[in-house]
Amino acid sequence: MPKTALVTRATGSQGKSVVKHLAKSGWNVHAFVSDSTSERAIALKVFSERVSLYQGSLSDTASIEAAIKGCDAVFLAQMPSWTDDSETREAGILLDTAKAADVTHFAVSTQLGLSHSDVEKIFNHPVLAPAVTGKIAVEKLVRKSGIPWTAIRAGWFNTNVTLPVVDMMYPGLSEGKFVTSYTLDLVIPTVDPDDIGAFTAMIFNNPDKYTGKPVDVVSENLTVAEIVAELERASGKKLDVHYRTPEENEKEANNPFVLGQLVMKNLEGLADMDEMKSHGVPLTSFRQFLEKNKDTVVPK
Repeated sequence: MPKTALVTRATGSQGKSVVKHLAKSGWNVHAFVSDSTSERAIALKVFSERVSLYQGSLSDTASIEAAIKGCDAVFLAQMPSWTDDSETREAGILLDTAKAADVTHFAVSTQLGLSHSDVEKIFNHPVLAPAVTGKIAVEKLVRKSGIPWTAIRAGWFNTNVTLPVVDMMYPGLSEGKFVTSYTLDLVIPTVDPDDIGAFTAMIFNNPDKYTGKPVDVVSENLTVAEIVAELERASGKKLDVHYRTPEENEKEANNPFVLGQLVMKNLEGLADMDEMKSHGVPLTSFRQFLEKNKDTVVPK
């Protein structure tokens, strides 16, 4: 009998890929969405007749109870909260509901940085800390819940440099100007969000192997120079690249995106590509990702 999984933030880049790969491998999927009438939500049903839409919020216990009924597994992905502890509170509500519903596997998506032994020290900045402290707290809640768990720690999303996210992450890139606090030779652990879905399906289909473990998910290690070259190749346009000076970085001391770029150097070496390949999940190169998503590649 097919198993059933609840997928939160099902219209997001991670959730969508998890819905796709679970349905593809024979699971029934309860896609938890904020608006079941939206085009993005309805599009999820294209993957399989096994996909059912459930509208609700992670702060609303009743909607979670309706969506989680009959589920064997749960996939949790959340946006970081920069202002309060809502990320932790909502994870707690979901975990309590999952426990009451006898869920047998809980996968939480956090971030690759949590695999660093000094992660809290690295992100110890009043502006940047909320992006990671919430993930640390949620992972701790999941570990202590009593539900068999797996933590999925993904790298830098390839979607960061495609529309519509790029205009927030890298203002100016849509017009061909890449201003960054990265260094030319910085190695970035990139990930195609679709690979997160493939890993999640593998984890849920092999629970004994992955229960009680964090699993790093990275598709490819690339230098910033290589990322720029691939963007130029995909768009057919030369980028005007500017690497910020220390003085320019200092002026952006309260910009969370700039701060995030500066701490990326601490993630170098965390992603072991031999380990990634050992799981047997086909990995998507950055070039392949850009080819698959050519309509959103910038500059146009």
